[in-house]
Amino acid sequence: MNIAVVFPGQGSQNKDMADSFSNVSSFNDVIDQGSEILNYDVREAIKDEQKINDTIYTQPLMLTISYAMWDTLIKKTSVKANVGAGHSLGEYTALVANNTISFQDALMLVKKRAEFMSSAMVDVDGAMAAVIGLDGNKVRDICIEASKDGAIIEAVNFNCPGQTVIAGHTDAVEDITTVLKTSGAKIVKKLPVSLAAHTSLLKSVSNDLRDELRGINFNLDNSFDVIHNYDLSVSKNEERFIDCLSMQVCSPVRWIETMQTFKSNDVSDVIEVGPGNVLQGLVKRFDKTLRVHSFSNIEDINSIKQVL
Repeated sequence: MNIAVVFPGQGSQNKDMADSFSNVSSFNDVIDQGSEILNYDVREAIKDEQKINDTIYTQPLMLTISYAMWDTLIKKTSVKANVGAGHSLGEYTALVANNTISFQDALMLVKKRAEFMSSAMVDVDGAMAAVIGLDGNKVRDICIEASKDGAIIEAVNFNCPGQTVIAGHTDAVEDITTVLKTSGAKIVKKLPVSLAAHTSLLKSVSNDLRDELRGINFNLDNSFDVIHNYDLSVSKNEERFIDCLSMQVCSPVRWIETMQTFKSNDVSDVIEVGPGNVLQGLVKRFDKTLRVHSFSNIEDINSIKQVL
């Protein structure tokens, strides 16, 4: 049995995401550590509807909760991942889970990442939308054709066959909707975010992140490989980590190809660790032969134990 572990990104947060773990000591230890590093109470921030959906808080909160769940899972089961990945922000959680980056360093990195992203969009009217029912390559080609006269619109998340997320200037996102539907898209749904994540509009963030990453100590003796969103590689030196993580923020998330890489590595089981079960659904749509498990609730521990 080859096991892949995956971690969700921004958008999977909810104010109840820590509730079922309230009496789990290992989970609470990580939450306390995160609160100390961030200099605010993680538990209170989760329950604050405004903060939990504010990028500057969302990203460090998601990392903290997802890593706390992972720490609990490995302490209460015999699970051992052979490979891993994270969707966008989740890549940072994966790199903490496999011991490449310390929890403290990752939290401060993600905090900076969120601040950089928010600052870069202050004077930019940005938007994202999910495109359902149209091939991702076709979506990408339509976006390339529509990006002109200063309007930027790009395919940014290739999530599963028939599901692609686009992002860019709000006017461009709205203008392209009719073209996408005429080309065969069943649904084009605008997402409740103002960031144009993973687009070239965030190139300045990539440069800022690169500077921050140069101050990080990367542990190359990690416990499992993490597949990068940026180019599907597995880094073996610090420079590659810096390149892939800095470029990730302004480049597409290639999730379909990540799943294909899992298959080529004979992965049989995928465990999603973190709030919600978005990635579980994407994996099932990609390949129903992969066994998928979700660990977002302490009660999930029993079903995971049964398959290990």
